[in-house]
Amino acid sequence: MGERRRNRRASVAFHPWELLRFFILSTMSVAMQMTSLRQALVITIVTVLTSCGYGGTYSPSVSVSEELSASSFQEQLHAYGIPLTLPDGRAILVNIPSYELIAFEDGKPVFRSRVIVGKPETPTPTIDTVTSSVVFWPSWRPTPDMIASGEVPDRVFPPGPGNPMGALVVTLDSRWGIAMHDTNQRHLFERERRAYSHGCIRVERWDKLAAWLLDRDENWIRAMAAGPKTQRVSTPRVPVLIRYLTSFPATDGTLQMYSDVYGLKLDEATKLASANTLASSTASFGHGTCQIPE
Repeated sequence: MGERRRNRRASVAFHPWELLRFFILSTMSVAMQMTSLRQALVITIVTVLTSCGYGGTYSPSVSVSEELSASSFQEQLHAYGIPLTLPDGRAILVNIPSYELIAFEDGKPVFRSRVIVGKPETPTPTIDTVTSSVVFWPSWRPTPDMIASGEVPDRVFPPGPGNPMGALVVTLDSRWGIAMHDTNQRHLFERERRAYSHGCIRVERWDKLAAWLLDRDENWIRAMAAGPKTQRVSTPRVPVLIRYLTSFPATDGTLQMYSDVYGLKLDEATKLASANTLASSTASFGHGTCQIPE
């Protein structure tokens, strides 16, 4: 009799629906502390679907115009409970789950670009860094780890169509050894899920990004990137924020949900507490994939 009671209690305690109910109520409790009831419901829906491994995007029928009187993007982020504070002036956000780069000026998005990020086994790190230079018509040498794996030979790849860096590289002031660059596999930008790199960030609109950083015309950028000479031009130290946000506003202001590409399963409450500390727990993310010979 006592054994049956213990088994019955165990079956109730670990029933999936009971666990889901507890998770939803806990998430709602946290969300209600920072948002209105309607916004809390949106956050809860997104969190639950993300945690259940939902793939693709989710757009609830709550737009920014319905919830906010102000139009600043920062207020949109706060309204949706997204743990991101944008710096003044120019800044770049790379959001890994959405495979997207967004350029900001004084907190307002000025353009977006598709990106390719690191594979789950060689993930892109979540860090804060700054831009350092633009290298036109770059050469490239694989890192020791890539050479040791036998994936690529130990040699310098000259500039040109066969170079994995493509026509241009934006270097970052970072010990992680990653960069933002073009690619010689541009067809991959057409895919919905774009986790194919060794940690670096491949940018579809590389010419737009470089023109924005250097305050130059895109035609000038493309001409410089066509060679035949490799040139390095210093950039202003524009902040680059690499984040792992599984929910984020789309261009129309609706909240979109993205797949947990690295299987981190971070819910909204966890992200609020750890948004700026994720890099410290993922020290293995640094693979130094963008060695650009001087």
